[in-house]
Amino acid sequence: MIGTGAALAAATLPVSSALGFGQSSTPAQAATAPSASDADRIRRMKWWHEARFGMFIHWGLYSVIGRHEWVMENEAIPVSEYAPLAKQFKPKPFAAREWAKIARETGMRYMVMTTKHHEGFCHFDTKTTDYSSPKQGPGRDLVREYVDAARGEGMRVGFYYSLMDWHHPDGARCATDEAARKRFVEYIHTHIRELLTNYGKIDVLWYDV
Repeated sequence: MIGTGAALAAATLPVSSALGFGQSSTPAQAATAPSASDADRIRRMKWWHEARFGMFIHWGLYSVIGRHEWVMENEAIPVSEYAPLAKQFKPKPFAAREWAKIARETGMRYMVMTTKHHEGFCHFDTKTTDYSSPKQGPGRDLVREYVDAARGEGMRVGFYYSLMDWHHPDGARCATDEAARKRFVEYIHTHIRELLTNYGKIDVLWYDV
């Protein structure tokens, strides 16, 4: 699998290890902060290097109009025009089962799916926003369907998550507004906690910025 971002073998990492976004520390704190040893990292990454072949499912509201994932930004589509696509986004039932079956039959060992891309639409059930698949067009938790399907075919399970967010009002403000930054960091952290606690053991967390 080839892509941008940072892939972390997260099977044995606590949720707190995945919440580095938005955090800062003094040199003294950094010097005393616990860190994984090289041996531990090699152990955690062993399966990833051995798997070699996996499936990356990259979809979102841009799928409705058959365009690329950066269409909202590159074509300057305002939130007021782009957000209504959430009501039109209605993936067919059991699509995830078909993907997982294909993955197994072709010899893949793991799958990774976008849980939220830069457009800000969440494919999972979250308490943070109604801009999510259970509360919009799909009417169901697409991440749950994917996780169950992948595990049903013996696949390792991975989540892609974008830290960038064009829909959230603080997504752009956080660069210059400290209050906005704090709100946005909490928003992001809540998502990561939900993703890493509500769906069982997750083998890969793929951050993108």
